[in-house]
Formats: sequence, C-alpha cells, structure tokens
Amino acid sequence: MTIPSATPVTGQRQSRFNRFMVRWLSSPLGALSGRVVLVRYTGRVSGLPRQLPVNCGRFDGGYLIRVGQPEQRSWWHNFREPWPIELVRGRRVTSGSAVAVPGTTGRGQRIAADYFATHHGAAKRAGLAKMHNGELPTPEALQAAAATLVFVVVTQSQPAPR
Repeated sequence: MTIPSATPVTGQRQSRFNRFMVRWLSSPLGALSGRVVLVRYTGRVSGLPRQLPVNCGRFDGGYLIRVGQPEQRSWWHNFREPWPIELVRGRRVTSGSAVAVPGTTGRGQRIAADYFATHHGAAKRAGLAKMHNGELPTPEALQAAAATLVFVVVTQSQPAPR
C-alpha cells in the first residue's frame, strides 16, 4: 500500500523544524539522516494523509519508535490497533503495519527493558542507570519507568513474490 505524500493538514500545526525535516527526509539527502525517518500514514478517523519525523531504530526484525511525551502527542493513537505505515528515508520507503504498545503492558515492559539496555541516556534520564558494579535496576523501578512510555512497533510488509 502506498500512502500519498502529505502536507500539514488544516488544523495540524507543525513547527518550522518539523516542516524542514519533512522536506529533508523526503529528499535524496534524507538517506544521511541516521535514526531519523519520516513516518507516513493515513489518519484512522480523518482519512487524511499525515507525516512527521521521528527517531526510529531496528527492533526484532522490524522497527521501533519511542513516542516522545505520549501524553502530549496524539499521532500514535492511530496505531492502537495494527494500521498501515510507511517509513521514508531519502528515496527508500519501507511499508508495513504498526501498533502502539503502552509501557504499562507486559509486552511494553519487555520492550522498555530492551530499549533501556541499548539507550543508556534514556535509562539514565529515567533513573535506571546501571550501577558501577553492573547491577540492573529492580523490576519495580523498570515497571515504574516503563509506565510513562509508549512504543510504536513496525512490522515490515512482505515483498510481493516476483
């Protein structure tokens, strides 16, 4: 499924930085963006095409997006059930299905544990930095930190047989 390119929709305000990132990530230079990708999807309720830049990493054969400040963002609500998504970096487009996983669920807590194990800065900001002796945070501390998080897990579509 190809999701049409979108411009910010009336009523949807994007910062100058986000507008710049959308243009840059859609250009051939977007391939140099590192972890930042352009997410494109169709709004579940509005039916309108949407796009926004996000940080994204590889995860379990697909991709993982940690929603920054989920209580202040609404885009991820479109993915409470599996929903089509595209990740764009330069001219490369990856199609798939995405689902939001709150950190309050068992799956969300497992994802958070993996996320904090590889994103030490995020772990430190959440008060979960490893002790100097290599001691891991308690399950209770991990559960409390994960409760504030929402992840969007993207599973790639299988390419059509040739």
